[in-house]
Order: sequence, then structure tokens, then C-alpha cells
Amino acid sequence: MNVSVQSVTKNVVWQVPARIAVIDVGSNTVRLVAFDLQGRIPQLIFNEKAFCGLGKTLATTGKMSADGMATALATIHRYVTLADQMRVSHLDIVATAAVREAANRDEFADEVEKITGGRPLRIISGAEEAHYAALGVIAAIPDADGLAGDLGGGSLELVGITRGDVGQGESLPLGTLRLMDAHGSDLDATARAVEDALAGQDWMKGFSGRNFYAVGGTWRAIARLHMATRHYPLQILHNYEIGTEDLKRFLRDIHLHATDAAIAEAGISKKRIGMLPVASIVLQRVLRRLAPKRIVISGLGLREGILFHHAPEELKRADPLLAFCREMATRRSRFPEHGDDLMRWIDPLFGRENIREKRLRYAVCLLSDIAWSGHPSYRAELAMDQIMLAQVLGTDHPGRAFIGMSLFVLNGGSVDAPATARTRALLDQTEINRARSVGLALRLAQRISGGTQELLGLAHLGLDGDRVVLVLNRDGDYMAGEAVYRRLEHLAAALGKQPAVQVIDSA
Repeated sequence: MNVSVQSVTKNVVWQVPARIAVIDVGSNTVRLVAFDLQGRIPQLIFNEKAFCGLGKTLATTGKMSADGMATALATIHRYVTLADQMRVSHLDIVATAAVREAANRDEFADEVEKITGGRPLRIISGAEEAHYAALGVIAAIPDADGLAGDLGGGSLELVGITRGDVGQGESLPLGTLRLMDAHGSDLDATARAVEDALAGQDWMKGFSGRNFYAVGGTWRAIARLHMATRHYPLQILHNYEIGTEDLKRFLRDIHLHATDAAIAEAGISKKRIGMLPVASIVLQRVLRRLAPKRIVISGLGLREGILFHHAPEELKRADPLLAFCREMATRRSRFPEHGDDLMRWIDPLFGRENIREKRLRYAVCLLSDIAWSGHPSYRAELAMDQIMLAQVLGTDHPGRAFIGMSLFVLNGGSVDAPATARTRALLDQTEINRARSVGLALRLAQRISGGTQELLGLAHLGLDGDRVVLVLNRDGDYMAGEAVYRRLEHLAAALGKQPAVQVIDSA
């Protein structure tokens, strides 16, 4: 399917820069995250969590433990002080399952207000928690379609997402700490409790065969372990995809996979390790009921969902990948406005694209100049790594790799260079060849134009049978020097065609 450039290029920025922080008072951890909001992609400037275990006695006593409350209050006090020093314009202190269901919730909320100078603790409902978790997924994956599941210490939130719109959601008493408190090491009893809680959720069947978006620290720890055992080339959790049958097998034998070496490679904390068996049981039962197409790990959840909830509507509609690319180009390029010209200039070579391919090509065009200040010997690697290792939203790992490989070639690198090993591992040969063609087309454009719109307008590209034709205006034919023709040859070879230069009279 072909689409116009305009249909994938809308970019909006938040006009008033702001710094916002969220303290997430969860059943297992208390976390502070702070963001600078200057565009579609919030820039994370601080992220810290503390294991407080507020919900570890909730199932047996109905209350938060005294030790857990004391630890949490001290942590919140510290986090508020940090937020104040960061000069945040808005601080939201949000509590979830353990606090909202505890008999001593009012006592805890009063203490929070005292130590924070009158700031209230916002205790959200299960429905709100599910909604925010889904919004966090959508903020990073705008076309998400399936069921999102956020596993915390006190509850499991399940919520439907249909092509980026939040649907029905439920909060179930299936948090890891709650289940461990109720059933101890009896995993059979834990499994029965999970089955009983899921038994009445017939609405989940409407999302069978679609994606399952996994949110929550313990499920992310399982994904890290899966990465480690598979020696996955990119250690970035967000948008990591696992096939359903693969994950089912992995979960059945997770005790065998959780070796000391794998745990160390995955960087999983000791406190998370003890929760993996219970988290695995919950995930297995969800997968059994849902039979999803694939499992996608979301690096964003409740906290980012709260942020996204308050964003302007036009910002929510902006494409997160293209917004990221524009913002990076503005910061790091000599000619940030040149990306649109380049996209149009190489369009004739890529007429048979679907919307995903066109969107990724456009991202490459926007980022085409980001490595200009690097040392020439390492410019290709610098360009590739700036996208491979960045906090990129709005694309999967192969999409990230396609952009990185294209930029590597654009800056003079070869697709089979040792530096591209990680990138190649994420792409099939067809995608590698396409990335090479996009990179070489842009490399030709940059040689002709030097990054300027006027000079690029002296020439245009076209396909004519088995030829790639560089068409020059007669008053600009001097632009087709040896270096330009050599790059045209490389581009034509990549496309399996012959190079040709045609000079025409100016209109």
C-alpha cells in the first residue's frame, strides 16, 4: 500500500517545556521517575526504585506491614526532596493495589501528607490503574492491538486495546507479593488461585489471536532472562517480541533457565528472582486463555500512562518515531530541515512500499545528518549507534535495526562490516538489501546537494526499465562529477540496475 508522505509526517511539539515527576507507590516497589516534556517523547531524566514490600502481608492480614510502611514513607520523603531539587513543575504521588485495599490506608495516606508538606497521596482505583497501564503501552506503540497485562505486587491489570484505543479492563487480585503471601511456596495452590480469578474473565476471548503487551517489573525480568538464554543481540526490553509457543516452553522450565550465569547476564536483582516462579504461573495461565499472536514487552506502563493522559490531544496523535527523529535532527544536524527534501528526492526509487517501509525510510531521511560531527573513521558507527542504543519509541527492534543499517551505509559503511553484526542479526536479507539501497540513495543525494535544497533541485532520480537515471538540468550538468557518478553506480548496483545520466533543458 502506498501512502503520501504527509500521512506519516505529522509532528507536534509541546509548546511549553515542563518537568514532571511521578512517585509510584506500588505493592512491591516505590519508584520516582522525572521527565522533561519538550516534545512527543518525554525525556527521562531520573529513575529510581526501592523495594519496600507494602503488599507483602496484605493477603493474610488485610493491612500493610509496619516495616513496609516505614520503608515506603522514608523513600517517599527522599523522593519528594529530590523532586523539589529538580524543580519539577508538577509532582503526582500515586498509590495502587496494596494501599487502596489495605485497612490502614488512611493512616498511611495521612503520614504521606505530613512528610511531604501537604502533598496528597492519590489512591487510584483498579480501573484507573488498568487504564493508565494501557495508555503507557499506547504512548510507545500507538498502533497497539490486543490485550495489555500489568503485573504488580498486589494486582494484575488486564485491559483491551483496539488499534490504539483503550477498551474494557479489569483489576484482579493476582499480584506476585499477594500470591506469595497467601500461598507461600505452594505453586499448585497459586496456580489454582490464578485459574479461579481468570475463570470469570470471558471478555478476554475477544482478544484471542492478537498481541499480548506485558507490563511490570517481574514480567520484564522474565524477558531479560529469555534474552540472556537466547543471546539476543540487543539488550533493550521495550518492544522485545517473543513467540507464544517459545515463551510457553520457556516458562514451563524457567527453573532450569534461571542459572546463576543467566541471572547475572540478565542483571536481575535477588528480590526479583524469588518472584519469578509466581509471575511465570500467572503469565502461563493468561497465555493459555488468550492464545496471543505474540508477546510484546512494553517498557512503558502506568507512570508514562499518567503522563500521556494529561498530554494535549494533538501531541497524542503525533507519531512517536518520527517525532523522535525530528527532535534528534534538530539537536544534532547541520541541516535538520533537509530530511523532507531528501524523502521526496529518493521517492521514485521506492514506489512499491507499504506504510511501515515508507515510515522507516522517512525516519532515515530525517536522521541523515546526525553524525556529521563525528570522526570520519567512526562516523558510520556513530550514526548507527545513535539509533540502535537510543530510547526510541514507535518501532520494533527490526525497525530500529533497519534505520541503523541505513545510516551506517549512508555514512560510508558496508553492510557486512563487523560493526553491523548486532544490526544484521535483527534483519533478514531482504531488509538488509533495502537498508543498503536507502543508505546509498541518500549518500548520492548528499554528494549532489551538500545538504542544501537549491542544489538538490538541480537533479532528480528516476527508474527507467533496468536503469537508475540521474536527470540533470542542463544548467546544472556540471554537478555530475566523478564522485557523483561513482555513488550513482553503487546505488544502481544495489538495486540490480544500470546507472545512467540524462541532461535535459530547464523548464
